[in-house]
Amino acid sequence: MAEYDPETVYVTTSQAAELCGVKPDAIRQWVRRKHLAPVGKDVHGQMLFTQLDVAKAEFKTRKHARRHENVAA
Repeated sequence: MAEYDPETVYVTTSQAAELCGVKPDAIRQWVRRKHLAPVGKDVHGQMLFTQLDVAKAEFKTRKHARRHENVAA
């Protein structure tokens, strides 16, 4: 059985959004903010990302969005 490699599994914007539990607009925003870079486009012209890059962007974005305990909401 072949090993799973998240660097070779490609997902579209919609699939990336579903994996992260966000809307596709959030993924597009990550691209605009340079948190996530597409590796290419599919036959329909949709951006493609590796699952690993999506996971890294999600971690970076969520880590940055966390509030500190001493900060008033």
